Amino acid sequence: MIDPYVVAAVSPRTFAVKNPGDALANVKRINEFIDTAAMVGAWEGSPVRLIVIPEMAIQGMIANTPGNRAREAHFAVTIPGPETDELGKKARQLNAFIAAELYMVKDDDFPDRYFNVAFIIDPQGEVIYKRYKATSDAYEGGMLGNMNPHDIFDEFVEKKADGDVMNAIFPVARTEIGNIGIAICHEGVYPEVARGLAMNGAEIIIRPTLIEPAVQNGMWELQNRAHAMFNSAYVVAPNLGPEYRDDGGMQDLFGGQSMIVGPRGQILTQQRGWTSGDSFVVTTLDIEALRRARVANGLYNQFKDLRTEQYRAIYDKPIYPKNQYADAAPTEGWLAREHQTRAKNIETLIERGVLVPPTGYQSPAL
Repeated sequence: MIDPYVVAAVSPRTFAVKNPGDALANVKRINEFIDTAAMVGAWEGSPVRLIVIPEMAIQGMIANTPGNRAREAHFAVTIPGPETDELGKKARQLNAFIAAELYMVKDDDFPDRYFNVAFIIDPQGEVIYKRYKATSDAYEGGMLGNMNPHDIFDEFVEKKADGDVMNAIFPVARTEIGNIGIAICHEGVYPEVARGLAMNGAEIIIRPTLIEPAVQNGMWELQNRAHAMFNSAYVVAPNLGPEYRDDGGMQDLFGGQSMIVGPRGQILTQQRGWTSGDSFVVTTLDIEALRRARVANGLYNQFKDLRTEQYRAIYDKPIYPKNQYADAAPTEGWLAREHQTRAKNIETLIERGVLVPPTGYQSPAL
């Protein structure tokens, strides 16, 4: 039996790290604000058991040179490490689970690669879950310098989950407050990651952060509500706060509007508009009610209706090449190579008849 509890999604101001110790300082500042969010969240009448921090909140927008091994090593952190240890102290203090992300993370299995990794810390202060961002936009790796598991796919799946793709790419934390999975930032642009987490048991899908203009044009809200409805899951979606600059000014690249969405796609709470400071949203989750709805033999239980053989054919033909960095890590010029890869993918889709080019079209791959 899981009693109703409160989730707090915090949206802190961001400060880009310049040296490794800066990330720990950011965590300490975020922890102070978590106290405020937890205090107000308790006014809901149930204990605060889950606190969610957005992508990039801890490291900010690192001024990196992708493919420069020395620069990447300078910024890379570990999980567990000082940052997760500090969050662990807060988790123990509040008797809560804390979910967060670090996007330049070392990995013992792949010493020459760095990853964007989401994680969950339990109320004992231990890291109980890690998930490596598996779908990124055309510029993320090339701008920030982190790898995608698909780029080393075969070895990644074997080392992380003994060949089990679902548990390597869509792991879910089974906890005393429900089953939790994390779809990081741009992964929420696509339906597959949230569905993969749901099909691996996720009842709460955390979707942290999305950059503009996807917030102001409504994509952020639409995606979050769709993921919740199509997967009969809660979606907890904190967006990043404004970035404070060295010149004393600030810039907002993310647009706020943190939200928590119910399993039928209804917004339970949402931050409206933009703010120049730390902010948060809170609401109560009822996992037992969700579980009753999920096993009901009615219209809204869509899992029982999935005719998987006919859906599987959609993805029989690969599009994006796997293992492209299996033999060696990318060097500088990464962004140009990624652009060319995606341009070739467009040509493949045209050849298959998926896409129809407009009159006068010239391939960007030429």
